Amino acid sequence: MFISKALWGTVILSLLWLNACVRVGEFQEETRSFPMEDHSAAAVFLKMGTGELRVQAGARELLEGIFSFNVEEWRPEFEHTIQGDTVLLTVRQGDVSGIPMGKSKNRWDIYLNEKLPLDLKVDFGAGESRLDLRGLNLRSLEIDMGIGDLTVDLSGEHDQDLHVLIDGGVGSATVYLPEDIGVKVYVDKGIGSVDARGFTKRGDVYTNDAYEDSEITLSVDIDTGIGSIDLKLKGHLPLPAR
Repeated sequence: MFISKALWGTVILSLLWLNACVRVGEFQEETRSFPMEDHSAAAVFLKMGTGELRVQAGARELLEGIFSFNVEEWRPEFEHTIQGDTVLLTVRQGDVSGIPMGKSKNRWDIYLNEKLPLDLKVDFGAGESRLDLRGLNLRSLEIDMGIGDLTVDLSGEHDQDLHVLIDGGVGSATVYLPEDIGVKVYVDKGIGSVDARGFTKRGDVYTNDAYEDSEITLSVDIDTGIGSIDLKLKGHLPLPAR
């Protein structure tokens, strides 16, 4: 029997698609943590491929997390190394190469310790991320966002200078910043818009009223592709209860 090249192509593509798919299974919820021990500082790297990410202060340990998912391959993995008195902790989503066959769910609720000096890096592929970083003892922050919606709250108290780097893709980003601490935001944007009410704009640089006289400066570099950026000034508010 003769099979056309077009039909063979369809068969091959179908087999490749099936091999690329991952099964959606039963809903699972895991609670995991990483201990404080005697470290004097920490560098935490959160790498999530797709889903919902929530990060805030409130952990007794270095990190406490609730992970909810229904694709077994997405089970989070913990890795750590020690450099001197600093712990380097990576939490990454499991294999993200497949396509879920059904309605998938993946959500991380991450709580970080607010006492330990912290360098935080977030690499998020697609979905929705809400990072309420008020109360954390941040030394640096780097966010790499692919496709989706990002909200970052940095409006809490700061007792040292902080540099923030946000590399955004397709979607929207809302960044809350303190109104009583000096803030300088540089936006290198592609196709999109910037809403920065309450800021003074000079070229691609936005500053708040406190910038000229503040002893502490929060410096934010935003490199965005297609999407919108909303910069919002905010006073100190109580942290949410866990």
